[in-house]
Amino acid sequence: MKKILIVFLFMVLIFNLNVSAQSELAMSIRNHLLVIEEYEGHFPEGENVGFYQELIEFYDQRHHRSIWFGEEKFKKDPKSLIKEIKNSYFEGLNPSDYHLAIIESCINEDSLFSEEHLDKRALMDILLTNAYLSLASDYLNGKIDAEIIIDDYNYQAESLEAQKLLSYLTNEKIEISKAINNQLPKTDNYEQLKEKLAYYRDSGKIEAWSKIELGESLGIGAAGIRVSQLIKNLDARNYLNIEGLKYKDQFNQNVKWAVQQFQLDNGLKSDGVVGKKTFTALNIPLEYRIKQLIINMERWRWLPENLGSRYIYVNIADYNLKLYEDNQVIMQMKTIVGKEQRSTPVFSDTIKYLVINPYWYVPKSIAVEDKLPLIKEDYSYLKENNYSLFQYTGNNKLEEIDPAEVNWPKIDEDNFNYLLRQNPGDNNALGRIKFMFPNKFSIYLHDTPGRYLFSENERGFSSGCIRIEKPIDLAEYLLNDQEKWNRENIEEEMENDKEKTVYLKNPIKIYLQYNTAWIDSFGRLNFREDIYKRDQKIIEEYF
Repeated sequence: MKKILIVFLFMVLIFNLNVSAQSELAMSIRNHLLVIEEYEGHFPEGENVGFYQELIEFYDQRHHRSIWFGEEKFKKDPKSLIKEIKNSYFEGLNPSDYHLAIIESCINEDSLFSEEHLDKRALMDILLTNAYLSLASDYLNGKIDAEIIIDDYNYQAESLEAQKLLSYLTNEKIEISKAINNQLPKTDNYEQLKEKLAYYRDSGKIEAWSKIELGESLGIGAAGIRVSQLIKNLDARNYLNIEGLKYKDQFNQNVKWAVQQFQLDNGLKSDGVVGKKTFTALNIPLEYRIKQLIINMERWRWLPENLGSRYIYVNIADYNLKLYEDNQVIMQMKTIVGKEQRSTPVFSDTIKYLVINPYWYVPKSIAVEDKLPLIKEDYSYLKENNYSLFQYTGNNKLEEIDPAEVNWPKIDEDNFNYLLRQNPGDNNALGRIKFMFPNKFSIYLHDTPGRYLFSENERGFSSGCIRIEKPIDLAEYLLNDQEKWNRENIEEEMENDKEKTVYLKNPIKIYLQYNTAWIDSFGRLNFREDIYKRDQKIIEEYF
């Protein structure tokens, strides 16, 4: 009986010591969180505990008990988290953003579980938990907020279920790696970019290519040092096998074919002649192309996980529209987008209705900058181009007036008190159909009378809205569940010159995006010119 009592007292003592040790660790975690809150997450020096508010709530709910540390060993092995932090490199992220150096330095210390390192364990508990949440957040919504650095970006970040994710840390049945990787985009586009990033950056199969001296265009029959530089450039990125060439400084048919493929992959005119645009694209260094791949992966993280069973995707940088059903492209067409000074914004919305034979109410900025000089030169411009002129009267009402009544030489931006409306017709700037998804940018898709512009390779000609190549095809598809609106009836209605609004029975999601790198249906990596200089802004913030 005495022996049993001694054993019992010994066990109680050990239990109390463990409880005491755990209580001290909990108190240290609490104290560290107070300091981190005081420093708004910037503690310890050089680290950023971005989710300190979520961590305060989480640890408070569990009375600041440790997630990761037991009395003499890890309660939850951090190795799987460290592995995921290191794997973030392959997602185009920087593992050092997730406390990697300080975590690895501390957890490998033999004396980490000694009494004198109690505070270090408390800090590590917080940093490990913050690293887990930060990585999950960056996988879900991206590393940076584009709206902060680019004015015409507008997207809704998905809600990070922080407390739910944190609860997984206390659930032995849920693997850390699975909880984190579930936040990544699940589209083929993202995975393919990830593969190309590894190929360009880490495989050793792509070499940094040499620059080509600028000069006259190069084509069949050209020879010399610049052709030699061109051949080495194409060989380094596997467009050409230099070993298979008899003459390594002559522009032959094999070189032309390689140039044409490069041009196709870069959205250039594929004539096999190396002119100014092709020289520029060839001389963009490998380091920059790698950054482009990374920030285009970031763009996919900005998008919702589920784009929908059917949707329209406009790639502004590629001047292209694709209509998807069940992840398959069922229609595509060329687009014309905003010129650089009137760039088309990035956002998503829902097409709810279309308008046949629309009026065009000219925005004041366009009326003053583009139309007023033409009107002042000869106000008959209005009648010849089917415009009606309205003047604002009291209470912001409009009254149609005769252009001859206006003293146009005295009208300027400051006293322009008019509204221009172009009436339906063949020369209406919106063409015969516009597709409406009401938004704060006043952007929509529409037809155009200037169809010749679709033959241009670079199509940044609009004032922000998107002109589309096949408006009747799109209208027919969107109205295919309304018997009244078959293709014949749509075309017949277009001839009436009367505005007609038709609501969709099934509104469709539309994404206006800006992708300068992606993988096409043939598995080829495509790059496009950064027409609005948005890549550079993101790169400066990202790296």
